Amino acid sequence: MPKRSADAPPDPDKLTRQSAGSYRTADDRFEARQAALGWFLVDTEQSNEFGQELIHGPFATLKELSEAIPGSRTAKTVALPKPKAAAGGSATTKEKPKPPPKTWVDKLPPAEARSVRKAIAALEREGITDAELLVRRDRDGLMPAVAARLIERRLADAAGDASPKERKLIQRVAEILSAEGRPTDALPGWTLVEVAPGESPPSDHRRVDLRK
Repeated sequence: MPKRSADAPPDPDKLTRQSAGSYRTADDRFEARQAALGWFLVDTEQSNEFGQELIHGPFATLKELSEAIPGSRTAKTVALPKPKAAAGGSATTKEKPKPPPKTWVDKLPPAEARSVRKAIAALEREGITDAELLVRRDRDGLMPAVAARLIERRLADAAGDASPKERKLIQRVAEILSAEGRPTDALPGWTLVEVAPGESPPSDHRRVDLRK
């Protein structure tokens, strides 16, 4: 097999580990995220038809995800808007720069906007790159998207470099806690609920604590 030339361009599809359960390609276009259901491939330069981040998967293993990257580059997508480069090199015009257009956060009432920005900043400190999109999805949707993502990241961190058998066990535990707590005629059930920042769980529910 011929050796690779020393000046050959790097493989853009090569994955580099960023943290536990998180990898990025050499060209920074794709991010691999590990969640309870497996591995997901996130395209950071393209969006789906709804303007949200484009996600491929889930994949059972990181190897399967890696093999799907070349095909994901040619999938039908919508390009995310990019800032336009200044024409003719450095700008010499004396015109005042136009203020940036208002975002959906700017259009919120002041108190709500402060709360949203605080949530976005907190998610970014957690290492979540799509914090603004995630907060908006959480506000606009019926499901607690932020809480679900945080649980997935905690599980991924707990799995670390676990074996496939161990990851399957963690996934099974997540399924039991989130989907199998239906009560019967004789036995109680359980449910995981979202609790708003600064609030306590409802006083009329006893908390299920699995710590020994």
